[in-house]
Amino acid sequence: MTKKPVSNNQMAKRFQTQEPVRVEVLFKKEVLYGRMRNLSSTGAYFEITNSTYSPKKGDLVRVTINLKKINASHTLSGEVIWSKGSGIGISFTKPKEFSKKK
Repeated sequence: MTKKPVSNNQMAKRFQTQEPVRVEVLFKKEVLYGRMRNLSSTGAYFEITNSTYSPKKGDLVRVTINLKKINASHTLSGEVIWSKGSGIGISFTKPKEFSKKK
């Protein structure tokens, strides 16, 4: 488990996962599919498995996580904070913050 800075001296615990995800890149009309590799209260890391588009820092995304074990899905909003190869890191945004960035 790794940790990521939240603010100043705080750290958010990261939890390893293999959940399938659907990542919609807003305003680009792109949909990506992959796996969420880790998750924290502030963000997540994904590996994209099939897409011709590589998300860029600053892209706004809507992520749908399929939780097979409980037969449910959850949708979150976020912003790409880094990307390298097939990996992207996002920071979750609150709905009010998300709409301001549009």
